Amino acid sequence: MLQLIGCLMVMTGCTGIGAVICQDHNRRIVLLRQIRDIFEDMKYYISYQKAAVPEAVLRLSEKERSPFSDTFYEIYEETCMGGNFPDVWKSYMGKALAGVPLCEKEKKILLDFPSCLGYMEEGAQAAALDELQREVVQRIEELSGEQKNKNKMVISLGLAGGVLLSILLL
Repeated sequence: MLQLIGCLMVMTGCTGIGAVICQDHNRRIVLLRQIRDIFEDMKYYISYQKAAVPEAVLRLSEKERSPFSDTFYEIYEETCMGGNFPDVWKSYMGKALAGVPLCEKEKKILLDFPSCLGYMEEGAQAAALDELQREVVQRIEELSGEQKNKNKMVISLGLAGGVLLSILLL
């Protein structure tokens, strides 16, 4: 009886590991959607409201949720104290992205945002933000397309691994 309970616990644990992997994948898509919205809002603030970049970052700090709201406010404060915006952005945003389940390519999209600010005219900045937003949307579509099949596969492999491990332990 104890062996059966142990086997069921091992299978449940292995399936749970698969579920955690699936949750990270879902969380990745949610974060990419949040980044897409950030670029969209930034474009709106810069091109339509004619806000300076630090002011747009301050408005984002009021609107966004974790993990970016506090980071945006810190970036705003540091920039207003005379910090170089690209350096401050990379420093604080690098810390904010340290614990999120994004791959390096996805993090790089957000970290390279200040490179599009080399243009003085807001129309050119908005066009550069459009390009970043297109990259994020493309990545979201890729991940969403493979999500359903990948989730099934990961859960199945977790369960199969649990069964195999249970057999080996008996």
